Amino acid sequence: MRFAFLSPLLAFATLVAAHPGEHHSFVRKSDELIAHELMARKCAGAIAEFENQRRVAREAKHPYLARRQTPTTTAPTPHYTTIQNSTCVTAVELTEGPYYIRNEYIRYDLRENQGGVTLVLDVGVIDTTTCRPFPNAFVELWAVNATGFYGGYSPGGNVHTDTFLRGGQFTNENGIVELTTLFPGYYTGRTSHIHAMIHKNAQRNANGTIASGSGQVNHIGQFFFDESWNDRVFSTAPYTNTREIRMYNNQDWILWQGGASAFVNTEPLGAALTDGLLGYITVAVDGSKNYRIMNTNVM
Repeated sequence: MRFAFLSPLLAFATLVAAHPGEHHSFVRKSDELIAHELMARKCAGAIAEFENQRRVAREAKHPYLARRQTPTTTAPTPHYTTIQNSTCVTAVELTEGPYYIRNEYIRYDLRENQGGVTLVLDVGVIDTTTCRPFPNAFVELWAVNATGFYGGYSPGGNVHTDTFLRGGQFTNENGIVELTTLFPGYYTGRTSHIHAMIHKNAQRNANGTIASGSGQVNHIGQFFFDESWNDRVFSTAPYTNTREIRMYNNQDWILWQGGASAFVNTEPLGAALTDGLLGYITVAVDGSKNYRIMNTNVM
């Protein structure tokens, strides 16, 4: 079980200790959320097969994953009519938060010189208006490092200059992109999570960055991880060097809004944690939406 729901008051009380300036709006337009979830459900079959085909292709190329194949993932012509337990889809819009920075680098590897457990994210984007994969969508990620600080906001660092664990890349013709980052740490008031933003028709700047104000923003969300993986990763260095107070999944109000669909399906890339982790997630977006980026900070 990924998380147990606690009293909303407990979750809210814990959040007040979040990073300075961490203000979140918990008021949601329920009709919009319901409509979004229904659109994702309409595409359930396409989404489930979309992720399964990505698994089959990757396992065929990776010796360790191939040894761990199951009858389901090795099916020659997989076809599902419903989202499977192994399929993770994030469709609910979640808060942008105060730590976004515009115009980040277009790149596949976001790690820079940071230490921690490597996380290879296989992100698929599907448009719920068509139930088809979304090519050339810019998938942008940002997250804290192992000790709980965001690049560009870390103590002693250069505000709006540090770029670690930030940036993204465009999906290919099949609506898929692989991004390498680190398993995120946590900070006081939030459980471990990765922020995600999906851009449509985004323009590139001449210096290799994305023009955040160009095109449409079809999705603003967050990815989460099973507590068992959090426990395992956070027991290792440099995660053990943090001074932040850990919040668990069942205490995080924002995770509660996202629900089980916002979890990354995570598995090991090797026998040891140092070999890294692989995570699959499909982001279901409404290609007709255009959400506003609230943060005006620019790299």
